[in-house]
Parts: sequence; C-alpha cells; structure tokens
Amino acid sequence: MFDLNFISKPGIQVESSEASWSFLQKSIAPKTESATKPSVVGLKKSGANWKYYKIAASAIIIIAVIGLLVNSQPKVSEDMVLNQVIDFIVESDYMKDLQLAEVHFNTDLVTVTITATELDFLQDFILGYQKEDKISYEIFQKNKLNYVSLNFLWEGDKKGGDIASLKTLADKTVFSNKISISFTDNEFELQGRSSDIISYLLQMADNGLIQKFTLSVLHLESGKFNLKVRVNNT
Repeated sequence: MFDLNFISKPGIQVESSEASWSFLQKSIAPKTESATKPSVVGLKKSGANWKYYKIAASAIIIIAVIGLLVNSQPKVSEDMVLNQVIDFIVESDYMKDLQLAEVHFNTDLVTVTITATELDFLQDFILGYQKEDKISYEIFQKNKLNYVSLNFLWEGDKKGGDIASLKTLADKTVFSNKISISFTDNEFELQGRSSDIISYLLQMADNGLIQKFTLSVLHLESGKFNLKVRVNNT
C-alpha cells in the first residue's frame, strides 16, 4: 500500500519521517531568519493547507457514507424472491406448524404472510431472515392465530402484460385435473393444487411475464391455492 503523507514538507521523504496524521501538531516551523512578512506568508500557507485537509477529509467521509448507503440497500433479485415464494408453497403441503396464508406481488414489494398456531414457531422461523437476508418483517395476531409478514423488495412495474398472453401460457402449461381457470379483460384467475400454481408461476418467469402483472396467491381452507393475476395500470 502507498504511504500517503499530507503533512511532511513537499519533495522526496526520508523513510524515517516522523510526520503523521495528527491535526494537533504542526509539521512546518517558521524559519528564525525570516522577516515578519515571510512569516505572515508562512501562516497563510499553513491556513491554506488546513483548508485543503478539511476538504479532503470531508470528501473521504462523504464517499464512505455513500458507499455504506449503497451497500446497505438489499438488491432486488427476481429469481431469489420467486424461489422463496415457491418454497413457501411447497412447504405448506407438508408442514403443519407453519402455513403460507397469502402472497402479494405489487409493483415495488412482495409481501408474504405466514401463519402458525404457536408464536414460538414464527420466532424460530424468522431468525434466519434476521441473521442472513435482513428482510423486513412484522409479527401480529388475528383471530387467535399468529402471523408474520415478510417484505421483499421487488420491481414489478414493467409494461406490456395482457390477458391474452396469460391465456396462451395456460394452454402451454401442464396442469393436474383439479384446476379451474377464469378471466376478464383485466384479471386472470387460476385455482388448483400447489403444483399447478408453481408450474404457472415458473412459466410466467421463463417468459418474462411475472414482473408485468400484479399477482396474489391465497392458500384456501380446502388446501388448494388461488392465483389471481391482474394487468398493471402503470
């Protein structure tokens, strides 16, 4: 690494120079043989140097702060968020302690709500997100059930989505024989098993459609899942 020294005199430095980053010590002493006028010039130079030091220090601090702010922002990853949602849907088929309640894909946020009969289950579940992903969440109670709502940053404001493309995609997707499909001019609805919802979501992602719509996935009391896809109004 380079040894930057802004305090020693200009020119080639001796390796044993005692100059250091100390703003409490002057590195340049006034010459004894100098008259009053040169001494004043020396003070002006010293003041100018201090000004440069302050500017340089301020610039370094600003750059460091900006770097921290940029690095602290969670990066949006379509694949990561979709994989999380699919994992929740799959686990809801065999986990009794934790169940997926609903998922909402909005233009800037994906909200996943998990429910559990015991609060301890949610607290243990959320520990992984606190330590690793740093995902924001909220725990609350409703009708004697415990819920945790996870918020994932999302970019779902892309244009170009239409119901016709969703209908075409449904024709290409392999479903079970337990599905029902309905649609209007602005909404496409699919109800079926967890595997049906997962298959359709993956098809949407593969065709670059999932960020062109707002979506919601509901886990019904019957055990089936309901997927609603709406055209973005942006």
